[in-house]
Amino acid sequence: MKQLQLTALALLIGSAALAQTSFEGGIKGAGTFTNGHTTIPPISISSLATIPQLENKGNGTGTGYSFGVWGRKNFSSFYVQVEATYNNYKLYQKADITIPAALAFGIAGTSLPSQIPAATPTAIAITSESILESVNVPILFGKKFADDRFRVFVGPTLLFTTKASATRNNLATIGTNSLSFPQTTTDLKNPNRNDPTQVALEVKPFTYAAEVGVGYTLGRILDIDARYAVPVGGIYKNKDIKGYLGIASLSLGLKLF
Repeated sequence: MKQLQLTALALLIGSAALAQTSFEGGIKGAGTFTNGHTTIPPISISSLATIPQLENKGNGTGTGYSFGVWGRKNFSSFYVQVEATYNNYKLYQKADITIPAALAFGIAGTSLPSQIPAATPTAIAITSESILESVNVPILFGKKFADDRFRVFVGPTLLFTTKASATRNNLATIGTNSLSFPQTTTDLKNPNRNDPTQVALEVKPFTYAAEVGVGYTLGRILDIDARYAVPVGGIYKNKDIKGYLGIASLSLGLKLF
């Protein structure tokens, strides 16, 4: 949050220094809508046990929020807009894997019942909710049409991660029996270094995205924007994790000067 306050202060001071009619700025808020899928490579948890590759599929749209400040410098044929926002993104995913019963119970941190052979195939259905919070600095280049009411824009967005976590629910099926494991929450920004499954999913403190969008100015003081961003820099430190993450947002901005 301190990063956002400092960036916002710098943006407002810079706007006051310009003091030109070609410069405008204000505040904004938005709803975010996130979808995505990831492929996590096999993770070795000991010399004798390895979690197989995990295919995380999308499991609905995660809704979050965004708020911050913006400033726009207008030129004769285009404009440059810089923002500083605090963002909350949610991602819902699901996956299915089959592993030996001994490994399944070991991951869950519980003892394997004596009546279940260690090698018994165990189907694990995993659902997860991942939350990423970040300070974003979009640098957008755009053009206005229709008496400056309609806008299109594109540019990079810098993302500084402040918090990242994943909450998982696992349901195991052993033959005709089902077993629910306790819900687990993992800090993906500061993982437990002694747990290889957490370290493998550690997120970057900084990444970047490509953003594109359209906007409409209502009454000269309200900006309505629809955007779509893709973190092309990747969010995980583990470069072997592949996948796609798309973030849509619908925002309302208020022009203050």
